[in-house]
Amino acid sequence: MAEGAERSISRGVIVRPAKPTDAAGFVDLYRAVASERRWIQTEVVPLGERDYRRRFRNSWTTREATLMALADGRLIGSLSINREDRPATRHVATLGMFVAASWRGRGVGTALMTEAMRWGRLHGIEKIELSVYPHNGAAKALYRKFGFDEEGRLVRHEKKSYGYEDEILMAVWLGDGDGGPA
Repeated sequence: MAEGAERSISRGVIVRPAKPTDAAGFVDLYRAVASERRWIQTEVVPLGERDYRRRFRNSWTTREATLMALADGRLIGSLSINREDRPATRHVATLGMFVAASWRGRGVGTALMTEAMRWGRLHGIEKIELSVYPHNGAAKALYRKFGFDEEGRLVRHEKKSYGYEDEILMAVWLGDGDGGPA
């Protein structure tokens, strides 16, 4: 399959790069997950539909990828992965994702992660990093399945509406040479 092509994962669920026409569904899903206040960093979606429509015009490049998981044409998950800009960290990409509550535990995260790892390898990424809340055991298990290890913890790093949250830092080394974990 071509770079950034649509891939079917099971029973009518597909993963593909974001398109401008996904913007409305993306904002709706992003708001729904943010309103849960437990799984992602934000509680308020920072941009509007028009901003995301513009962003999704080039959703699979050498610098970044935004992926969508859809079931029966409805958006059920999203993942963004972005290469660092600075020369010293251009080999690193940062990943963030969310899945609709009704679709968690059904392989959507695995499908999104599979495509993110493929993007990383295609574009010479050597390390992928992310942060996850300590209470999100399902996400931590998913990341471990893809080889991610804990690298640290940011204590009281996020100030949410209900109080502070720690973040666990996790990463996986994709590189094949010097610089990988010992």
